[in-house]
Amino acid sequence: MREVKGFNMTQTINVVDAMCGAGKTSWAIQHINENIGQNKKLAFGDSGEPMKYIYVTPYLREVERIQEATDIDFFEPEAKGTKIKSFEALITLGRSVATTHELFKKLDLNILDAIEEKGYTLIMDEVASVLEQYDISKSDIKLLIDNGTIEIGENDKVVWLDDDYKGKFSDMKILAESDNLILQNGIAVFWTMNTRAFEAFDEVYVLTYMFDGQEQCNYYMANDIKFKKYSVKDSDGHYELIDYDPTLEPRKEMYEKLNIYLDDETNKKKSPLNSNYDSREKLTEQQRWSQLSSTWYRKHAIPKDLKQLNNNLRNYFRSVEPTENEYIFWTTISDFAPTLKNAKCKWNKNGDRASDNFVALNARATNAYGHCKSMAYVYNRFVNPIEKNFFREYDIEVDENKLAVSDLIQFLFRGCIRNGEPMNCYIPSERMRSLLKDWSEFKL
Repeated sequence: MREVKGFNMTQTINVVDAMCGAGKTSWAIQHINENIGQNKKLAFGDSGEPMKYIYVTPYLREVERIQEATDIDFFEPEAKGTKIKSFEALITLGRSVATTHELFKKLDLNILDAIEEKGYTLIMDEVASVLEQYDISKSDIKLLIDNGTIEIGENDKVVWLDDDYKGKFSDMKILAESDNLILQNGIAVFWTMNTRAFEAFDEVYVLTYMFDGQEQCNYYMANDIKFKKYSVKDSDGHYELIDYDPTLEPRKEMYEKLNIYLDDETNKKKSPLNSNYDSREKLTEQQRWSQLSSTWYRKHAIPKDLKQLNNNLRNYFRSVEPTENEYIFWTTISDFAPTLKNAKCKWNKNGDRASDNFVALNARATNAYGHCKSMAYVYNRFVNPIEKNFFREYDIEVDENKLAVSDLIQFLFRGCIRNGEPMNCYIPSERMRSLLKDWSEFKL
């Protein structure tokens, strides 16, 4: 087991773990508005200042929503110069800031120190990307070490030695100098969010769903960061946090509104659209269970299989559940979207919504597709084995089933089910359909 680095955070992270539509964002807006004028003691010194917030959300349009819905001035970093410099200037002035996940993960130690000094509360809408594999070969890692450009320090941290380095790994140098790079087993380099990104705040609230299955939860456990989960209670439009209780979730009611394309269980037959995309014969149980995974797409699917899957998608939206294109949203691995696109499932490399109903697998915290009546999730979610091994070195076992169903539910809630309306669902992976049913019965 790798030694876990020390974490000096005294408070506990507040994880608001509730289904989409339960009122997480509404609670956050209410919380901000109710605390206007309240003073908080600074981290250094005896004087107090009004509550200050950093609100982090995946999309710019959600930044605008928070600015409009709250009664304090939320400033958005400007693109003049660089946004990170603008962010730093706003913190220096003690302004409340609304920004995106992408900018938040770029905060350096100097900015985090300023945040701590000013006394901020962090509200993070949806979990952050806290772990990413850096694209570098084993031979390049060896070359950098042999040349004295880097060394591997305590806790496998990548330490950059060449201050004057300019070359193809300049971006890696920046990450290493922010104390954010780890070498795993000498073969894989990972960027991890610095724990100071949470330590620097007086209070932290993370708004999400099924936190236990997500990467950020594993990251917290690996770094010994304490967290407490809460549910949201809606009392006639007034929201409060209560002790976490998943049984309050209307899982059964939601599941019954999903018109899922299923196998013919009465006659023990596989429905064609759920079984004819794989040309291999006599599949083992493991092969059948892992179909439509990343490994299946990249190693086992032949052109014939992908063509059949393309036909299945078109057939589903034309014949099984006829739906106009503007009311469809669908997803798969982005690398294979150009192959699976068709007259019903549109894909535009520039993401032009006018000619595109493809939605990224990790889409969260957006209401842009709430009018869509039919969806397709053409994927079988597993954890990257290298990432799984990364956490295993901290004695953390990733719960792949919770992660998979969490991602699926997040995707489902991009559509009209978020408004309580019935929705047509094409989920060809047997495993993903099974996990969704288990979730509805509180088995996950």
